[in-house]
Amino acid sequence: MDGSQPRSRRITILRDEVSRKIAAGEVIDRPHSIVRELLDNAIDSGAGSIDVFLEEGGLSRVRVVDDGTGMSREDLEVCWKAHATSKIESEDDLLRVSTLGFRGEALSSIAVCSRLSIVTSQSADEPACRLEVLGGAIQALEPCQGRAGTVVDVSELFYNFPARKKFLKSASAESSLCRSIFTDRAVAHPSIAFRLFTDGDAKLTLPIASLMERVSLCHSGQLDSHLLVASETEGKGFRVQVIAGVPELRRRDRKLIQVFVNRRRVSEYSLMQAVEFGFAGFMPGGWYPVGFVFVEIDPGLIDFNIHPAKKEVRFQSLAEVHSAVVSAVRSGLGTGSSPTTGRGPAIQGMQGRHEVGTGGAASYRIPSEARFRGQALPFFPHGKGLERPSEDAYDLRFLGQVFGVFLVFEQEGRLLILDQHAAHEKVIFERLEARAPRMQEMLFPLSFDVSEEEKGRLEACNGELADLGIQLKRAGARSFEVTALSEELRPLKEDVLVELIRGAGAGEWRSRLLATAACRLAIKEGEIVDGVTARELCRQALNLAVPRCPHGRPIWHELSEDDLRKLVDRPPRDKDAGGPSR
Repeated sequence: MDGSQPRSRRITILRDEVSRKIAAGEVIDRPHSIVRELLDNAIDSGAGSIDVFLEEGGLSRVRVVDDGTGMSREDLEVCWKAHATSKIESEDDLLRVSTLGFRGEALSSIAVCSRLSIVTSQSADEPACRLEVLGGAIQALEPCQGRAGTVVDVSELFYNFPARKKFLKSASAESSLCRSIFTDRAVAHPSIAFRLFTDGDAKLTLPIASLMERVSLCHSGQLDSHLLVASETEGKGFRVQVIAGVPELRRRDRKLIQVFVNRRRVSEYSLMQAVEFGFAGFMPGGWYPVGFVFVEIDPGLIDFNIHPAKKEVRFQSLAEVHSAVVSAVRSGLGTGSSPTTGRGPAIQGMQGRHEVGTGGAASYRIPSEARFRGQALPFFPHGKGLERPSEDAYDLRFLGQVFGVFLVFEQEGRLLILDQHAAHEKVIFERLEARAPRMQEMLFPLSFDVSEEEKGRLEACNGELADLGIQLKRAGARSFEVTALSEELRPLKEDVLVELIRGAGAGEWRSRLLATAACRLAIKEGEIVDGVTARELCRQALNLAVPRCPHGRPIWHELSEDDLRKLVDRPPRDKDAGGPSR
C-alpha cells in the first residue's frame, strides 16, 4: 500500500456522557440494584432503622429512609458525583475496607439514569437540605424540612435509556428481586430494624432481634426458629457463625444455603459446598440442607474490589475458612466430627460452641432417655443372622417384621419402627471406621487395570487404603493387585471391590468407600430377621450417636402411646388411675 495514502481513524475517545452511561449500566441494571446500593449506604451510615418503599416493584419509585448520621450541605453537593466516597481515601484503604460501599459509584450511576432526590440532616436541631439531580445534571440544592438521617428517592428509572428500560420485567418480578435484596441485607444486620413497603402496604417488618430470629423472620414462610441450630467457630483472623436447619428441613435446591462475608451476601461456591460437607451423613442423596454462613474476617485477608456489585470475594486462605464452616456445621448438628467419617475439626486449636433453638434438637438427636447403658456389642453379617446376639435384657418387645424391611418394637410406652437395612448399614459403617482391620493374605490376588488418572490417585492414597483394610501392589504399568484384605471386606463381590478402589483419592472417597461397603454388607430388604437378632439390632441402633445411615436417611421412627391414641381419637391414658380415662 502506498504510504502516502491517508488512513481513516476508527478508534475515538467516548464523550463523557456516553462513558458515564456505560459505567452506570455496570452498577445499576434493575430496580433491585438501586435497593442494594441505597441499603448499603444506609447501613454504613450507622442507621438503627431503615424503611424501604417500592412503587410498582421499584419501576416507578424506590425510596429508602434511614435515621443514620446524615450529610452536611457540602457533602450532599458532591455525594452524587463519580467516585465521591467517604469510605476510602487512598489505594491502601482498599486493603482494609470494612464498609458495604466504598467505590463511590452507586449514587453517581443512579443520578445518570433517573431522577434522584436526597433529603438529609445530621441533627434534628439543624435544618435539612434537599438535592435533586436529573440525568446527571443538578436541578436543585436548597434548605428544606426534614428529620435527622437521610431520605433517598429514585424515580423515572431509565427515562433516558429506552433500550435498557424495555428489558425490565413485570412489577411483580422486579418486586420479588427487590425483596430478595432487602432480606439479604436484613439477615446480616439483625441489630438494625427494617421495614419493607410495597405500593403503600407493609410487606415485611423486622424488629431488632438475634441472628437466629432474624434468619427465621426473613424466611418465615419456609423456616421455623424451633427447627434451627446455631454454632460458631474461630480461626486465625476470622470467625464463622452458622445458622442451620435440622436435617428434616431438607430441600430440593440450594436456595437456602447462603454465605455472607463481613455482612455482605456473596457467591462463593466453596463455602456453600462446605455446608453440604458438614451435613454429610445427615442428608439423603438429591437433597440439600438449610444453612446460613456468616464469616467475619480481617479485611486485609480478603478482596471485594473485583466486581462492580461486590458479589464476589477473594480469600487469602479459603481452605481454612472452608474447613471452619464444615466444623461449625457439624458442631451445630451435635457432633464434633462427621457422622460418616468420625474425624474431628479440621483446624487445630479451633474454638467452638453451639446452641439449639427450642425444640430443634429433638427431631434429629437421640434424647438421653432413649439411650441404653453400656457399649454396643460388635455384630456383623453371618449368613442371614448376626454374630454374637446379646441376651434379651433391654426391655424391648419385638412385635414383628413389616413389609420385609421394618422391625417393630414396643419399649417404655413408645412404638419404635426400625429400618433394618439402614440400621445395620450404619452399625457396620461405624465398625469399619473405628476398628483397625485384621488383614488376611489373598490366596489368589485380585488384579485390575486402571487409567493414568486413577493410577496417580491410588499411588497417592495407598497407605490410607491399607488403613481401611485393602492392601494394594503395583502389578504393571497401569495395573494393580489386591494382595490382602480385611476380613470385614472379604464378603464384597470382586467387581464391587474394584469399583470402590478405583474411586479412592477422589473427593470424599474415604467415607464413600466405607458407606458403599457397609450398604453391600448389610441385611437387605426382604431378608427375614429372627427376634433375638432384631432386638440386638434395635439396641445398637439406639446407641448410635447419629441415628442416620451413612447416606443420611433416618434409621428409626418413634410413636408414643399418646400419638397412637390421637390417631384413633382416643383420650390420653390416665396414668394416675393406672388405665385409660374411659
